[in-house]
Amino acid sequence: MLVLKLCLVLLLVAPSYQSYDEVLNSVLSSIDADKIGAYIKRVSAKPRNTQSAWNLQVAEDLKREWKAFGLKVVSKKYKVMQSFPKKVDPSFAELLSSKGVTQQTFREDGEPSKGILPAYNAFSKDGSAEGKPVYVNYGRKEDFALLKERGVEMKGCIGLARYGKIFRGDKAALAEQYGMVGLIIYNDGADYAPEGDDNTWPNGAGLPYSGIQRGTLLQGLGDPSTYLYPSTEYASHDSGDDLKSRLPGIVVMPISFENALLVLKKMRGDVVSEDWQGGGEKEYKYGPGFSGNKLDKLRITVNIETRLTEVENIFGIIKGDREPDRWVMMGNHRDTWVQGAVDASTGLATMYEIARALSPHLKSGWRPRRTLVLCSWAAEEQGLMGSTEFVEDYRALLSERAVAYINVDCPVTGNFTFSPKATPNFKPLLERVMKDTKANFPGYKSYYEQWSKSSNGTTEAAILGSGSDFAAFLQMVGVSAIDLSVNGPYYTYHTQYDNFEYFKTHIDPGFGAMKAITQVGARLFIDLACSKIIPLNAVSYATRVQSVFNEVKEKMSAGLQRQGISLSAIDQALAEFVSEARLFEKRKNALRTAKNNWLDVRRINDKIQQLERSFINPPGLPERPQNRHILFAPSQTNAYGGSVYPGIADWYERAVESGRDEDWNEVRKQITIATWVTKAATRTLSNQVFPKM
Repeated sequence: MLVLKLCLVLLLVAPSYQSYDEVLNSVLSSIDADKIGAYIKRVSAKPRNTQSAWNLQVAEDLKREWKAFGLKVVSKKYKVMQSFPKKVDPSFAELLSSKGVTQQTFREDGEPSKGILPAYNAFSKDGSAEGKPVYVNYGRKEDFALLKERGVEMKGCIGLARYGKIFRGDKAALAEQYGMVGLIIYNDGADYAPEGDDNTWPNGAGLPYSGIQRGTLLQGLGDPSTYLYPSTEYASHDSGDDLKSRLPGIVVMPISFENALLVLKKMRGDVVSEDWQGGGEKEYKYGPGFSGNKLDKLRITVNIETRLTEVENIFGIIKGDREPDRWVMMGNHRDTWVQGAVDASTGLATMYEIARALSPHLKSGWRPRRTLVLCSWAAEEQGLMGSTEFVEDYRALLSERAVAYINVDCPVTGNFTFSPKATPNFKPLLERVMKDTKANFPGYKSYYEQWSKSSNGTTEAAILGSGSDFAAFLQMVGVSAIDLSVNGPYYTYHTQYDNFEYFKTHIDPGFGAMKAITQVGARLFIDLACSKIIPLNAVSYATRVQSVFNEVKEKMSAGLQRQGISLSAIDQALAEFVSEARLFEKRKNALRTAKNNWLDVRRINDKIQQLERSFINPPGLPERPQNRHILFAPSQTNAYGGSVYPGIADWYERAVESGRDEDWNEVRKQITIATWVTKAATRTLSNQVFPKM
């Protein structure tokens, strides 16, 4: 009788077996558009800058709710350097007469009563600068080169750059490089209100002319005061020249379009070319200086400070039952510049909804094959602080255990097209997932169909650059990564108008795109964690690398030949890589159906996981030690964009410009390193017990 009672108890408490397909289908059907919308509305109700009371409250709520869903919740705090406006006086700009008398002043004070900080660019130099204004278009390398070619004076001047095209920190760095003493950045109506002032929010989708985009200027990853090591409680923080060299050296200030026009319409000089014209009523001019004799210079005063502040990363963990020491990770940052309904509440809602949909299965005892980790990062907006410090802190463990990282920073910025960025090994998995996901577009059966048509039949994800939390995973450790996004016009980025009302009206009415991209994220997350064989593909990686190298080679071949530099070694290495990848995929596919022991599966999965690590060179790229991935890195002139074979491409360009022998020797060195890591990737995939010598 006792045995019978014990059996009944075990039946009641033991988890029922649920297959991968059953769990996945249940999760997908549970994902609810209205619940996603309600969560975005809740967390974007107030400004959520990194140190705000509301941001801290959202963190506490997240920990409590994830725990209630059945996740194990842990957190890790770091003390990082952040940049904030001084409380004494917000930043301002002045138009000065020839006698230095202020003729007009404009401020960007924010709304402190609503928790909206004064508009600022984090890590700008503190202080004042004055000089003649020069219009620099988007502030790209080619824009400054054109000004130099035209003989426009830039040294000692203040640049006016419109937002867009490249990372704002690169605009500031280039302005400093060309001798400017300050930079003003603004959202031009041509880019952010293309249908004119009458069609700006709330009357239309455009950014009101009073809107101001905030954002960091910090180049590189993470806390600049603990470069290449984590900001732990025992960390030493740099100061003096070491720290100064990592921060902008000029004052930089964001302003509204309506205030930028006060400067632009009064400038002198030649009328700019058509592609430099913006949305003002009058034609823009290059400068330098003002027309007439009433105004002489522009002065900007930036009141800003840096201080060490405590930030907290939060992790929701679902322990795997067969391979608990293998981690599939998904992350999003919690902080925003203002309300941040899109950036980054959409990503936070994606993770929250996946956790909610998994909750019934977790409570019934289901566990994935590998460990699932949801990551809520701190202080991303200041410079990828939370994620970078974590990667630096746990680099060795991540190198051993991380299978892949899925980034959901702003998964929905519109409802125009699916626009992922990813390492090439995601391609077959992503295509399969997109074919199984119903598109939120009329006339298309699946996201794959819409994606393929919008990209002229190609379904290659874009190269990963930087600008979000995937960067440290890929660049420092070599963790394969994907960044999910459905794109469209997103004019209110980093402004006070990125709020819930705008989101539900113009970005994703009905939250259908949010539901679809959450289903995509859930499919990837669960598939990577539950498939016997990790569904990342070596052939798609090898062939993409060979293809992009051929593109790079075509641009450089003539110049290299003139220097007597050969690419035959890397050509051969890439051919061997592609060949070995095909053999590896055959062995991998044979394991899917054949009877095999767990060790055979583990060996194959380890090779899949370690393939990305093969392209990591610990010293990093020249002058960029944080960027250790030899194949893919942020562009040197646009951190948002990805660069292919960056060591070769960057130094080739530099050598062509300088003509110096030492620069050409660096090109040779970078070709050697690229060949070496490609051969390392081939050996990683090889089935040989010991490599051929």
